Amino acid sequence: MAKITEINHQIHLLFQQYGIKSLTMDDLAQKLGCSKKTLYIYYTNRADLVYKVISQDLESHLSNIQSIFDLKKHPIDEFFLLNELDLKKLKTVHPSTLYDLHKYYPKTWKKFDEVTKQKGYEFILSNLKRGIELGVYRPEINADIMARIITEKFEIIFNQSLFKSESTAFTTVYKELMTHYIYGIVNENGKKYFSKNIEKFTTDEII
Repeated sequence: MAKITEINHQIHLLFQQYGIKSLTMDDLAQKLGCSKKTLYIYYTNRADLVYKVISQDLESHLSNIQSIFDLKKHPIDEFFLLNELDLKKLKTVHPSTLYDLHKYYPKTWKKFDEVTKQKGYEFILSNLKRGIELGVYRPEINADIMARIITEKFEIIFNQSLFKSESTAFTTVYKELMTHYIYGIVNENGKKYFSKNIEKFTTDEII
């Protein structure tokens, strides 16, 4: 189990650097310093490899998110921590990743899309409800609708037809989107808290 976990991790690092579709099984074997036959011990085929590698990374990312919620921080501090995690992740993602998954690996895309959106919805909804209860988010927010909208953020960020310029980084789009989001949900108390601590979100140190 430890062996396949490490191989999955090393392949994911290669996906981050080169993209998914551009790497053949021969390429992967060469870069990993093993034979293609060795890879087929662990993976049925290329689609199975992509599914296992992406699934492992997805579970790791969700575990990190859960760890943040387990801290029971102030809702806006929780927001900062979640965004820090997302920004670090975005910095490592190859621009073609979502496109490759969607077009060439439907099974993996289906799991990635469903899990990220369902878990994202649950996490965001929890944050919104706690923020309303603690008096830092506007009480009139429709938390269910807002949570569903914001779970689509990565579809927007990775939409290459919207952001064609190579100079427009994913992290730049993310920050603009999430700054707009937070200012839309906070009340005056929340706005003061956010503004006082905004350097936690705007600093380049977290990306």
